[in-house]
Amino acid sequence: MTALHSPGGGASPGGAAAARQPILETGPRLAMCALLQSANWVDFATVRDLLGVRDPMVSKHSRTLEDAGLLEVRKGAVGRRPKTWFRLTPVGRTALQSHLAWLTGLGSAIDQEP
Repeated sequence: MTALHSPGGGASPGGAAAARQPILETGPRLAMCALLQSANWVDFATVRDLLGVRDPMVSKHSRTLEDAGLLEVRKGAVGRRPKTWFRLTPVGRTALQSHLAWLTGLGSAIDQEP
């Protein structure tokens, strides 16, 4: 499990410190976390279709997020068909809020320069 990267300060409205999260700098990972942030469980096919990527991309990035402790994966079956579902862990929600706050702060930093 990877700890949250937290250089710099600031806080997001959700209470997470604004900090760059390098693991979320790959577009599909950030998009996956953004998709899952307000959902309980989302199935593999829905994630794939909404992100507009192929199965191997979902598998690769979900494994990376799972290994880092940001994503929980549940496997089961519907009838005889295997099915996989995803949801963010509390650590994953915090990391996403922190990264989004950091990104928002980048835009504000330019506005504050003399």
